[in-house]
Formats: sequence, structure tokens, C-alpha cells
Amino acid sequence: MKLGEILVKAGVLTESQLERALQSQLIFGGHLGTSLIETGLVDEDTLGEVLASSAGVPYAPRHLLTNIAKAAIKAVPKKIAEEYRAVPIKLEGTSIHLAFVNPRDLRALDAMKFATGRNVVAWIAPEVRVYQALEKYYGVPRRARYINLDYRLDEPRQASPVGDQATPIPSTDETSSFASSEPDAAFGYGRPWQEVATELFGLDSAEPEPRASSMSLPELTERYCRAESRDDLARAVLDFAASRAHRMLLMVVRANRASVWEEHGFGLSGGVRRDAAFEITSEPVFRLLLGNDHYYGELPKDEEIVSFYARLGMDTPAELLLIPIHVNDQLVALALADGGLGSRIESDVDDVLKAFRLFSTAVLMVALRDNLRDVARPVTRLAEF
Repeated sequence: MKLGEILVKAGVLTESQLERALQSQLIFGGHLGTSLIETGLVDEDTLGEVLASSAGVPYAPRHLLTNIAKAAIKAVPKKIAEEYRAVPIKLEGTSIHLAFVNPRDLRALDAMKFATGRNVVAWIAPEVRVYQALEKYYGVPRRARYINLDYRLDEPRQASPVGDQATPIPSTDETSSFASSEPDAAFGYGRPWQEVATELFGLDSAEPEPRASSMSLPELTERYCRAESRDDLARAVLDFAASRAHRMLLMVVRANRASVWEEHGFGLSGGVRRDAAFEITSEPVFRLLLGNDHYYGELPKDEEIVSFYARLGMDTPAELLLIPIHVNDQLVALALADGGLGSRIESDVDDVLKAFRLFSTAVLMVALRDNLRDVARPVTRLAEF
């Protein structure tokens, strides 16, 4: 069973509370446990004990991660610790004890065994505590979400909320409009999707690079690095996906609504592009993402899910790949790929997932570069004056 199901079965959560936490996870990303702590539905130690029970490994409470010996830290390279979200707890003979966010990730266990040359004893810890330790011992910076949650957890304990009166999930209305100082504001989120799409794909933009028939992931990365604008990023990821899926739909998310942003292979009319909008927390097709960092599989033969394609004026595919795109712990876009009517996606889906995860990083890269240029312009004018 998944974590949420275990908590419901144990009587720790109600179905409605789990639903609220899953919606929070979809909107803000991260581990479900982080959303449960943020919304006040589960306390840190209860979460840790349930995680440990479900994974079949011991729970590493906070005190085990606050005073780790230097020898243990040196035994795990920073790059490996950051990539697999794990921190050493202690060395013991020929073994190393490590706290993981996901101790059932066999790739992570193998990588740690290879990197340290030791047998790995896996523990589990809440995501927020692993990130806290990664910053303290390895200098891996945390995002504001985890810093704020860390402060909250370390404050004196107050009475836990009762029943369904726990802290509500912030709405996307409250979180999608970024301040101008935030790098995401430069990307355009928080504005109407039509305005963003016009800016990204306007007629006055530079000529796009030729569409590659089969672009590799390293080639895509190079295009991201060469990107001078958001136009280049969007075209690059669509070109990459075009050789792997018959159809690709990119949707921008604002105020809890996903609207058509750009597409390949759908051939949507101007009216559909303008009018089609879907509520994130109530649209049945998006429920496939609840509790998952992506969805890949057959399209359920549910009339409500099929209606999503009907509203786009398209036939339903045999299978679907649905990917949420988060920037700074905020759902800003959704990517949907399929093989078209009756066909399947004939490619390595892992490559498509990597492409969109890199896309999130590239968005920040371009936005930060734009911010730097904005800051530099007055200085240049002053120097010229």
C-alpha cells in the first residue's frame, strides 16, 4: 500500500484529509509526507514511524541527524548524497548507516554501496529533515519551502489540529502570483496564459532552430544551455518530445486552472486553444497524478476522463504520459504526451521525464539571467553617461 492508504487504514487520516494532502502534493510537489506535515495533518514522528513501518527499515528521528561524525560525512561524496537524497548516520565496522527519503530505491542503495565501498544499512527520515542535513553537512542549499517548514517544526509544540480542521492547503490564487523579485516572475507565471504564450511564441521572436528528427538528451541539454529566451526553451522541449510521442500538449497553470499553452500534433483550433481550461483539483484526468510524480499507463475508460479529450476535439489515445512541472515548489505547467489514436508511446519514457525535469531547471536559469541583465542595465547606462 502507498503511504496515504496506510495512514487511512491506521486511522491516522480520514479519506478527506488524505485527499487534501494529495492535492497539496500535486500543487507544491515534493514527498507526500512533506504535504502532510505542512497541512498539520500528521506530526513529524508519527510520519517517520509510519514511513519506517511501510518501508521495513528503522526510523531516523531528528536527533540522529544533528551531530553526525565527520568520518561518516566524508565517506559519502556530496554529489551522491544530493542525487539520492540520503545522509550518513554513522559508520559501524564494514557498514554505513544512511537515512534516505526513499530507502526502497534500489539504484540509490547500489550507488551508495559502490561509492562508499561498504555495506549499506538503510534508515528512513522525513524529506524535510534529510534536506536540512544535506544543507548542514554538505552545503546543499534548501528552497524556501523547506526552510520555513523547518522553522515551524522546531518551534515549541502546540496542540495538534483536530479532525478536518487542520491547516488548509494554500490556494494557487495565493501562491501563483510571484513578487517581481522572484525569478519565476520573469518567466511570466502569475499572468494570463494568453499573455505568456504570446510572449513565448510571438511573431517578433527569432526564427526557431530546425526541428530535430531524433534529438538526444545531451543535445537537448545543449539547447537549454544555449537558450537566450523562454521561446528557445519551449521549442527545445517540444522538439525533443516530438520525436518520441505522436502528440504533446503543454499547459500553463494559474489560479488552479490549466490552460492550453503550446502543442505538437494535436492541431487545436484557435477557439479550442483560447477556451479550453481545466480545474487542477477537480479535473478527473489530473487525479491520475495524485500521489505520483507522473502518470504513465493506459488511459482509464472513465467517461469523465475521456471527456478531457472530447473538450479538445480529439480522439482518446491508448496510453498517456502526464507530467507535472514544478518551479520553486509551485506547479506552473503540465505536460501531456500520447501516441495518438490506438497507438502507444514508442520511446524511452524516462528520457521524456528527464527532459521536463531539466526544463524546470532551465526555466530558472533563463529567468535568473534575465534578472541579472535587468539589474545590469542601469549600471551600463550610468557608465555610458
